[in-house]
This record gives sequence, C-alpha cells and structure tokens, in this order.
Amino acid sequence: MNDKRQVRLNRLAVHRVGNKAKEEGVIASKELVDLRDEQLMDLLTNYFLAPFKQEEFFRFHHTSDLALNEMFAYAALMFTEPQKFLEYSVHVLNHLYEQSDHPKVKSGELYVVHLSGCLMEDDIVDAIGIFKSENKDTFLTFQEEDDDLSMNYHFGVNIKSVDKGCLIFNTEAEDGFRVKLVDANSTDAVFWKEDFLHVTELKDTNFNTKTALNLCKDFSEEVFAQTDSKKAQVDFISRSVDYFSKSETFDLEEFTSSVIDEPETAERFKNYTQAFAEERDIEGFTDFAINKNTVKNMKRKFRNFIKLDTQIEIKFSGYNPEQSEQYVERGFDQERGMHFYKVYFHSES
Repeated sequence: MNDKRQVRLNRLAVHRVGNKAKEEGVIASKELVDLRDEQLMDLLTNYFLAPFKQEEFFRFHHTSDLALNEMFAYAALMFTEPQKFLEYSVHVLNHLYEQSDHPKVKSGELYVVHLSGCLMEDDIVDAIGIFKSENKDTFLTFQEEDDDLSMNYHFGVNIKSVDKGCLIFNTEAEDGFRVKLVDANSTDAVFWKEDFLHVTELKDTNFNTKTALNLCKDFSEEVFAQTDSKKAQVDFISRSVDYFSKSETFDLEEFTSSVIDEPETAERFKNYTQAFAEERDIEGFTDFAINKNTVKNMKRKFRNFIKLDTQIEIKFSGYNPEQSEQYVERGFDQERGMHFYKVYFHSES
C-alpha cells in the first residue's frame, strides 16, 4: 500500500485505555470524531499511514478456530456492519484493556478508524486501523495580539510517529485477513502482537526472502567466523547478496553452486539449511520468488568490513564479490609473525 493519495478516512473513534494491573480503567467515547475539517482529516490520515513502510504482512490466527480470535471477529463485524462501528470499537477497547495487565504497558489513547481506497496489489480495499498513542510531548504555542507575542506550552501527541498500530485490510478474510503492524516500543512488543492481536507473519515472498538472507547471515557467523580468515566470511556474504540482487528466483541448488566453491562447505550449507528450516517449521524453502524490496532493506544487516586488532578496518563499498576476490589477498608474514592483507588498486581518490 504505497500510494496513500486515494485513501480516505471515513470513521474514527477515540477512547482512552489504562493499565489493568494498575486498575486505571477505560474511557469510551460516546460519539465518533467529527471529520468534516479537511485539514484535520489529512493530518490524521498521514499520522496513521506514515509508519507502515515495511514489507511484512501478518494474518490473524488461532490454534483451534480462527473465529475465536477476538480481533479477527471484531474486524469482520466492522467491515460488514459499518453502522455499528462505534459499538464494535468499544469492544476493541475492552479487549485491549483485558490484555493490558503487565506493569510495563502504558496507558494512552486508542484510535479505531475505517479507511477506504487502500491499494493492495491490483485491488482497492477498505481497511480497519487500530492505533495507540502512549507518549506525550511538550509543544510551545505562540499567540500574536496587539503587536505583541505571547508564548505558552501544551502537552500532546506528536503526530510524527505512532507508538503502536495495525492496519487490517479487507482481503483474504478466510485466511485471517492481511495485516500490517508497527510498534515503536520493544519492551512490550509481545503484548501488542501476540496477546492483543494474536497474529502470525504471512509466509509470502518477503518472508521467504528475509528468512533466506537471515539464513546466510547466520551461516556466515556460525561457520565462516570459526575460520582464521574473516575474508571468507565477507566473500560469502558478498556473493550471497549479489545473487539475491541479480536473480528473480531463489533455487537452493543453484545458489549453493554459484556462491560456495568448496564441496565440503557446500555440503555443510545444505545440512545447515535443512536444520534451519526444520527448526522453524518452514516448508517450500528451496525455490521461491525473490522480493527485491526486502533485499534492499536487508542489506544493511550484513557485515561488509574486516576489523583488525591493529585498529584498522577494511571496508568494502557495497556487496561486489569482485572487490574481495580480485583486489584483496590475505597472507602471513613469517618474519613479523603476523597476518596481512594486500590491496590492489589503480588510483587513489
């Protein structure tokens, strides 16, 4: 949902939710927010949608019956009976309060919104948004009167960032809808994602691509890091990222043969991959379409430099395998009793 220009904010209910462990209670609004002010509506729409930049999609789930997932049920009702939107938003409020029983959960405002015009691939769908603001900022305000300027301050919500939120898109309802999440507070992330929403990540192209890249990262750290040379680790990472950047699909056999030269290491990688997939209960991990946006976002997680104990770092720009394979050599100086790297270049800049 990258195009936000056609999204329309249709309904908004605002409530206050406290911490149940502290018996703070809730305050439920009796009416929906008046959205006739176009500037207010534009500010709120941007406030709600701006944080959702990640590729991950989730879906509601339940161990026995999806219909028993409370948030799934409330979302389905709000889509099918919009005239009862305020009533169902209060149910969402009470459900959130019941889950807010940990001392670290902060009180705050709960926003339940109905959006239309959301682009999902080639379809235009409605969405239910659920957001929570927990942190307050101090704002300076100025008033000009009789050629003089006065200053005051107010406490309020900074609309540049959402503390917690989710967007529930009205598509694939039979499979738990498609859901996006945002949570700026990592200390109680389990509370929002698992206790309140009870969602699991959708195993799509983003999931497969991200998981495969994390597999490469873990393998490089657990296998290549055990060798004497960090260069082998950088070589493997550079080749891996290069493969994902240039290929449209991932094929395990093709990837292994093109990235790893040594037969023994290749066999270890295949065994590592199998154990990795079984441990995480992942199926269909040997062949899938590569999500290019995920590759772009994941690159910064990979180490592309060699840090030496002599306070020197060798950093490679980007993930070009030729840089480390053709222009950097590793050796050992018998006279000094030290390892060394030899770097080739045409000119300095």
